[in-house]
Amino acid sequence: MLKHCLILALLYSPAGLFAQKDSLRLICPLNEATVVPPPKNAVRFDPPDYCIVLSSRPDTIVKAGANARVTNTEMDEDGKYGVVLFVRHHNKDYYFWYTGLSRLVVRRNENLKAGQTIGYIKPGDNIELLMFDFETPVDPVGYLDCKGVLVNK
Repeated sequence: MLKHCLILALLYSPAGLFAQKDSLRLICPLNEATVVPPPKNAVRFDPPDYCIVLSSRPDTIVKAGANARVTNTEMDEDGKYGVVLFVRHHNKDYYFWYTGLSRLVVRRNENLKAGQTIGYIKPGDNIELLMFDFETPVDPVGYLDCKGVLVNK
């Protein structure tokens, strides 16, 4: 009898009850982040450029937004650092590319906890954050839990 009840429950239950919801939430990389809108004459790309620029006057520490693994680090021609973090969430692969750091404290293949320091910026400097669902660009704004004032793009 119990076996039949379980089978009926599975057959007649809404599919949404058993579907895994993609509830990935990222802590803000800066404590008091403000989204810097692009300049009015900024070039728009197709597909859209989902890079978000965050700034903070008091913050100098840049944190990992989720439990992640460092897949790459690099220095650009301006002497700033970038770091790529990999996050696996509900069998989906996400990559986060942080750029504009003045100093890194993480190494390739290092495992990080959400909120762990990945590097530093100078007060008032900007960091850029790009998010990818595997290879597809994603707008990170809807995933970020930032407490500071967010300015609409």
